Amino acid sequence: MLTEKQRRQIRACSKDEKSYQTLLGIITSHQKSLENAKSEFLSVIGHELRTPLTAIQGSLALLAREVPGPLPEKAKQMVEIAIDNSIRLRDLINYFLDLQSLESGDAKLQLQAVELQPLLHQATANLKSFAGKRQIEIRIEEKSKNVWVTADPGRLMQVISNLLSNAVKFSPSSSCITITIDSRGSMGCFSISDQGPGIPESLQPFVFDKFVQADVADSRKSGGSGLGLSICKAIIERLGGKIDFTTTEGIGTTFHVELPISAPQTVFDLAREKNLGG
Repeated sequence: MLTEKQRRQIRACSKDEKSYQTLLGIITSHQKSLENAKSEFLSVIGHELRTPLTAIQGSLALLAREVPGPLPEKAKQMVEIAIDNSIRLRDLINYFLDLQSLESGDAKLQLQAVELQPLLHQATANLKSFAGKRQIEIRIEEKSKNVWVTADPGRLMQVISNLLSNAVKFSPSSSCITITIDSRGSMGCFSISDQGPGIPESLQPFVFDKFVQADVADSRKSGGSGLGLSICKAIIERLGGKIDFTTTEGIGTTFHVELPISAPQTVFDLAREKNLGG
């Protein structure tokens, strides 16, 4: 997508409105073609990397178990480092392929009525140990009760887990993370607020771009891939919702998610689905 600055530059090079629109169309089409070619190329590379990476991980696992024979202590440490990095590379490839399938529309979503409260409580429980190690408290505030939205429960949990995990990673020890559940009109909402360093103003326009965090936010130190927020945005938009954030440097960041409200799923609905399914 062209930025406003790029559009102004194109207009400055155009003689009139007609030539501006023609030039804009040509450049936009060319840019889209380049994006598609890049995505297809990277997707192929991602798939091709999986096979040799699986073989490498298998060999490293055998070395770690000392199947070929005993290893010196220094060699054991080097193998452990190699295993850790191979896992990070595997996750990076999987994240990227996941993002590609979401952006291309190939990813299949199982839409149904999902209640936000149990999902958010489950995500909190899953991260309890991780947060506890840093003495970080996670609170849930329910401004609205029984908020149901239309979503794919697995994909929505993926978004919640990513946002909550990021909040824990970038929060100082002995701080608090607040999850707020609410509803506004036809949308069910939740937000996740941390007391971390906030996002620098220069980076705010690029928060949902690919690899931005990996380049500039020291995500290697916190274990990030730089693709998590891009995937979150792709999922929420595929679900017909919105994701945004507010941030203040030195105070913290809040990510806001909105999804279309759905009627609650009753016991009768669940029984009907089970009967239809088999």
